[in-house]
Amino acid sequence: MKTQTTAVKTRNAVRTNDKVDVQLGKVGLAVIGFTSCAVGLWAVACVVGGMVASGGPVALVANWFKAVVG
Repeated sequence: MKTQTTAVKTRNAVRTNDKVDVQLGKVGLAVIGFTSCAVGLWAVACVVGGMVASGGPVALVANWFKAVVG
């Protein structure tokens, strides 16, 4: 009897897709990080603007309670 050997070609499609998924994950994480940083900076700017408009941090808190209570 003769034994036959066959050559099998394999492709690394799964490995390539994993690399794409990792890169997309990194980009998504960077976009979320940048967006949250921008929102945080905007919030700080709004609080500082409110303190300047009301006359300081104590006046800001007092005015906030006046606005909430009525």
